[in-house]
Amino acid sequence: MFPNLKYNLSNTIFKIIIFLPIISFFVGFYLDENSAGAGGYNGDIKWIKSNIKIFLDNDLLTAILHPDFFGNRTPLIYIIQKIFNPFFNNYEIYRFTSFLISLIGPIIFYKLLRKKFFNEEKEILFLIASLIYLSPYYRTSAFWGLNENYGLITAITSFYFLYKVLNIGHFRIFDLIFLIFFSSLSVYFDLKLAFIPLVSFLMIIFSQINLRIKFITFLSYTILSIPYLFLIMYWDGIVPTKTQLANQNTITAIDDFSKIYFIHLGYAATIISFYILPILLFTNKNIANNLKKVFHKKETYIFLLLILLFVFCLFYLFDFEKFTVKDYWIGLGIVHKFSILITDDLFFREIITYIFFFFSFFLIFFFYTLNKIDVIYLAYFFLLSLLLWPLMQEYFDPIILILVFSLFKSVKYFTKIRALLIFAYFSIFLSIANFYYN
Repeated sequence: MFPNLKYNLSNTIFKIIIFLPIISFFVGFYLDENSAGAGGYNGDIKWIKSNIKIFLDNDLLTAILHPDFFGNRTPLIYIIQKIFNPFFNNYEIYRFTSFLISLIGPIIFYKLLRKKFFNEEKEILFLIASLIYLSPYYRTSAFWGLNENYGLITAITSFYFLYKVLNIGHFRIFDLIFLIFFSSLSVYFDLKLAFIPLVSFLMIIFSQINLRIKFITFLSYTILSIPYLFLIMYWDGIVPTKTQLANQNTITAIDDFSKIYFIHLGYAATIISFYILPILLFTNKNIANNLKKVFHKKETYIFLLLILLFVFCLFYLFDFEKFTVKDYWIGLGIVHKFSILITDDLFFREIITYIFFFFSFFLIFFFYTLNKIDVIYLAYFFLLSLLLWPLMQEYFDPIILILVFSLFKSVKYFTKIRALLIFAYFSIFLSIANFYYN
């Protein structure tokens, strides 16, 4: 009797907990939460309002090609808002519509997880999907009418249809059409999500789908890329001209490639590892066994030696003070901010940073030993980090989490306890982010 009572009680508590992320999402909107630093009435919404005014005051073509248009994205979201959103000119209601639309992302993510992990308990998958509601960046974008979440929602939708299409013999042609459409939209909503159509295209090309479907896929992606190619030629870069002038450190044109930021590889590793660290719980019933196997491989020690060489080169050849103090005022992620909070001594801050570089690269290598393809997906974000300035955590959150649960083959072991642990992990992160920015 008592074991059953204990089980029923724990089951009831778990069912209550799975709704906490979405409840906190509503509470955060009500409290005007700014957990990513870009929210608030003096945040990024200032330049977004400027873009909105351009589209309100001009016809579509003039607005699209307007010299004062600013941002790292195409004008697509403003085109859609102007045509379909009757509250485009009312910021407070515009914020509310952004919040409502953002509710959709985790719901689609849950549908994807249900298809991929059909043998797992629905409650566990619901909690995993709801982790997106705990993302400081997803929340801030939703609460303040910023633009990031539209690309994330289309990315999740793309992964959903990709999973259906790759189920050879059971997908419908509409699944392919939706995959191509939503993955292309991801780029128009956020250029940093260019890997979404790239991964989708390559998976179809190297699948057992017949040649006619592969040709249709290639042709469709080519046609859908034409508007963006036109904008690139018009802007003479991959982002609007005004953005290029305002942020001349970001590499947006071929002439800028001499400025590649190699130290960003280390910071990217720390940010990525922050998100994949709790994913270890979902890779195997006994993680210790996997770790033992890693240290029995010769390639592990070769990789560790390469990491050490990279860190020592940075330590002796790189001007840490100039890069992190004089040149940077925002960004570089959680480890950079953690080192600042711990000490004012620049030497110790540098040592802390490089120690995290080392262990972060090793964690990513550990996932490489589990499944090589999984880490290839992450390679895109390392490449991206070389081009971006400033390098900010929002470029990785929550897309890394979405990517891992959507595509990683090494993610296959689910329990309620482990789901609760990852929920606690990201809940603490959200709490710290709120404390830091408020």
